[in-house]
Amino acid sequence: MSEFVYLMKNGDLYKLGCTSNLESEASKLKPGEIISSFKTKDHKSFEARLLRIYKKRRIPDTNYFRLSEAEVENCKKHLEGKSNLPKSLSEELRIGLNGSLLFASITFLISFLINKMFIFSLFISSVFASFPMWSIAILGSFGGYDIDDLTLFSTASNRLKGFLIAISMSSFAFVLYTFAHF
Repeated sequence: MSEFVYLMKNGDLYKLGCTSNLESEASKLKPGEIISSFKTKDHKSFEARLLRIYKKRRIPDTNYFRLSEAEVENCKKHLEGKSNLPKSLSEELRIGLNGSLLFASITFLISFLINKMFIFSLFISSVFASFPMWSIAILGSFGGYDIDDLTLFSTASNRLKGFLIAISMSSFAFVLYTFAHF
């Protein structure tokens, strides 16, 4: 079910939150006004990422913040989709796969230039390519979320996908290593 992640201003404070009914939330928050919002199916992870970005400005144990004008404009960019900020946990996995590809490419080039052994270079690049996926499997993300704002179980599917990809890459590296020693 899609929900809205929103930024609301009430006096000199700002609130980041999520709701399924934006109009109802706006009426509850009177005299505050909703400055910007974003509709998404993965509202908890997007809200948690925003909460982490502005955590130094957060009033403890609340979703209220003392934001500067620049921070408000930055938050509006995120909520309007005008930034590269991942808006879901599945985007975190895509970022991890891109990181794996980058690690593999750089490691392969360096290893091949050093030792001129194709299979061994593939082995080394596969090992390094698995690091971002191991990070997702162990941490649940690359650090874009706080545990207080996003439950451990909400990252379970991402962790499982990362784990399976990391196991596949590590197994491929093991097969290459074994093949290189024949």
